[in-house]
Amino acid sequence: FPSHDRKGFAHTRHSIISRFPSPFRIERLRVQFFVDNIILIAAAFISGALLMWPLVAKGTSARAINTLGATQLLNSQDALLIDLRETKELAKGSPPQALHIPLSNLPAQIDDIKKRADKGKAQAPVILMCQSGWRGAKAGRLLRKAGIEAVFNLEGGFDAWQQAGLPVTKRS
Repeated sequence: FPSHDRKGFAHTRHSIISRFPSPFRIERLRVQFFVDNIILIAAAFISGALLMWPLVAKGTSARAINTLGATQLLNSQDALLIDLRETKELAKGSPPQALHIPLSNLPAQIDDIKKRADKGKAQAPVILMCQSGWRGAKAGRLLRKAGIEAVFNLEGGFDAWQQAGLPVTKRS
């Protein structure tokens, strides 16, 4: 049997193996490398996951749309605009053509939304609007799961609608 020195190398007179470290030494080096570089390995894994996330989540949520794109869809494709804000938030006003369904009531209204979107030959696009755009992403996932294909989330929500100077009506 070959003897091993302090560095883990096998020593025999006539063996070619004598120039290579033992398998136990290699395994110990692998573990040591992992322990020494755990923070770098974790950072590489997390950054890779963050880069892949948009590709994974792309088909499950609403696509972002700006106010110009939203008005084009409303005028050319008879899109359905849904205002997801709560009733107390409507004091600031609402787009005249918007259907008010608070996010808290949305799951119960999905069948009604599907009927309204399926009126024509093709399914009408659905544009979701909340105060600033965050609740629309959650609602978009719900509608996509329900089978509505063309779901858009208004970037900036009602705040962007007002800043663009688009029509707003006060509801009493």
